[in-house]
Amino acid sequence: MSPEQNTAIADLLRRAVENNKVDMVQVWFTSNVLDRYREDPDCRIMRSDSAGRLRGPGGWVINFGISPDDQLIHVPVSYVLTIPESHRDHWLGHVTGLPVGVNFLRMVSLAAACIDDGPSRPW
Repeated sequence: MSPEQNTAIADLLRRAVENNKVDMVQVWFTSNVLDRYREDPDCRIMRSDSAGRLRGPGGWVINFGISPDDQLIHVPVSYVLTIPESHRDHWLGHVTGLPVGVNFLRMVSLAAACIDDGPSRPW
């Protein structure tokens, strides 16, 4: 990721936290999430260099950002709620992101989770 992209993400996160709008934090998907909709005559995908819009079957709409290499798209996490439930598993199957500590994610997502993945040690 370029320094400019890191700065933009940090600025967005700072504003989201300061304004209590954490629903604007971005989530990334591989761009082939859109393949399902390309040949569907009830769908339309439009784009510019850095942003796009999918009008899905039945008329639902999601706007998204596009990475410079076209490999990823991203949306605020709150936009995921606008995707019809019947399409969410498809989208979630294309979620991507930076490497994460899987056990930490389990700890924060499961109340009272106890994860033992080794002894404590200095950094």
